[in-house]
Amino acid sequence: MDINPEKVHLLTLDGGGIRGIIPASILAHLETRLQVASKNPELRIADCFDLIAGTSTGGILTCLYLTPDENNPGRPKYTATQIRDFYREYGPSLFHKSLGYKIISGLGLFRSRYSEKALNSFSRRLMGDTYASDVVKDFLVTSYDLSMRKALFFSKYNIGKHGKAADYKLADIARATSAAPSYFSPAKIFARDSTSRHLVDGGVFAINPSMCAYVEGVKLWPDKPIREYCMLSVGTGKVIRPYDWENTHKFGFIQWLYPIIDILSSSVAETVDFQMQQLFGAGGVPESYIRIEPPLLSADPRMDNASEKNIEALEEAARYYIENNEPLFDRIIEGMLS
Repeated sequence: MDINPEKVHLLTLDGGGIRGIIPASILAHLETRLQVASKNPELRIADCFDLIAGTSTGGILTCLYLTPDENNPGRPKYTATQIRDFYREYGPSLFHKSLGYKIISGLGLFRSRYSEKALNSFSRRLMGDTYASDVVKDFLVTSYDLSMRKALFFSKYNIGKHGKAADYKLADIARATSAAPSYFSPAKIFARDSTSRHLVDGGVFAINPSMCAYVEGVKLWPDKPIREYCMLSVGTGKVIRPYDWENTHKFGFIQWLYPIIDILSSSVAETVDFQMQQLFGAGGVPESYIRIEPPLLSADPRMDNASEKNIEALEEAARYYIENNEPLFDRIIEGMLS
């Protein structure tokens, strides 16, 4: 069985730091199920979607799913299971602060909370010097240009339109899309024509990139009506912790710093989810939009808690969701395979 060619399949991946373990685990499960259903052990996530879009940690995942194999450039280099394991292996180093850096940064008061060196090393090690123009499928990764004060979208469409000025190394794209203000310093990256950009995390405007992905799809396949689209949107875990009036009415600037980021991230993602539900519903195909957002259960919602205990809790949240939603995965696989 092959992927249904009559539909445009879109995959979108939210931001959320170390919580990216959740979508990575879910997609590892989905890839394995699709390999069995298609009787093709070489099938990869990139084979199953016409466009993959991501923000922040979702942008890193997008780059990893689409990194070409240097020995077989038309094929993805990594399996989804390998990518999930990368998060467990490298996650703690990305959110580690040495004693020296704690002193220099004033515990995050005078500089970003974490050094970007580990993030750069992670991206270079796994993606090498591959340029975005070489990826195996269409993609969209979000970032925000601080100098131009506008959203920036990395995509094969833009490379085709603007050439070398829009072609960046995947490792640099991963660095830029995940440069969350206060967590990591802004990224200065260079395109293939040597022009530079000054960028931060795309999560400042599109923590859930689903609407951005749909618009990109309309540009790529302008003759396709929405009834011929299928979208799988995967979040990094639903945060349900309340903020009570008894506490918040006494909050000042310092107390609001973490809650406002948490609230803005959740509310923007939920709003985009609502918009996509309405869009597909109005198109008469509500079943063609699927949002996966597992409850975090006992996991810490902070995007930088990469302790072994919290990584295990995030993996457990993903496992719990998978075990209790097998009919949903059956439906996803049935809809993807012709």
